[in-house]
Amino acid sequence: MLLRIASALVLIPATLAIVILAPPLLYLAVLGIAGTFCLFEYFQLMRKMGLRGQPWFGYVGFWALLALFHGRWIPGAAVCSALVIAAFLAAMGRNVPMRDRALGLMTNLLGIFYLGLCIYPAVAVRYSFGERLGMEWTVTLLAVIWAGDTGALFGGKSLGRTAFAPQLSPRKTNEGAVTGLLAGIAAALLLRHFLFGDLPLQHITLASLLMGIFGQLGDLAESMLKRAAEVKESSNLIPGHGGALDRIDSLLFAFPVLYLYLLHVYPQVG
Repeated sequence: MLLRIASALVLIPATLAIVILAPPLLYLAVLGIAGTFCLFEYFQLMRKMGLRGQPWFGYVGFWALLALFHGRWIPGAAVCSALVIAAFLAAMGRNVPMRDRALGLMTNLLGIFYLGLCIYPAVAVRYSFGERLGMEWTVTLLAVIWAGDTGALFGGKSLGRTAFAPQLSPRKTNEGAVTGLLAGIAAALLLRHFLFGDLPLQHITLASLLMGIFGQLGDLAESMLKRAAEVKESSNLIPGHGGALDRIDSLLFAFPVLYLYLLHVYPQVG
């Protein structure tokens, strides 16, 4: 627990400083580096399952996806189509049994789209809706996820009785999940009260609930991969927290949901 707290005391201020101060290209680069660590851990998990992809292709495809989405030189559908075609070509050129080529192809594409498509919305949330608004919503999302994780941890330990998803994550409970959701909403409301008073109350409440729900689903999604690979953590990169993928698994589902909310709901409801 002490290692977990010590790591959090370093990571939280560093993350907030990047969110508040970093210009777009630096922000994208930091997210890309974090995603590269996650992709490395992802391929390690796949290898433990007996699936051997092509990590070199995964890294190239991941960075190409981030760069092309950010630059907007090519429509998103064309970018994704090109990656699928390139993945097939890379798989067909491998000197391995045909089954391994096909499974490696699917491993490559899942890794690229899982990390790339779920990380890039963090950039879109931060910079597509105005400098101040993007910062406020990004900090709010981080508060919801961090408070939700803490609330779920302590709520599960003190109140947990009923297993939430025993096959995916045996230690998670319904009580912990509800406590985490409430803690996340409370954190968002406190932020609005003291710092972000310009954010409408109904949006903060609804969006934080959605972010909390999908954050927990993102956690379960990574737990499914870890259970399949028969490991407890994606790596030992961060003392007390596991790997990079363990740290951002909730964010990978929460950021796309917030981006869609801001894009399609926030302008429509006053």
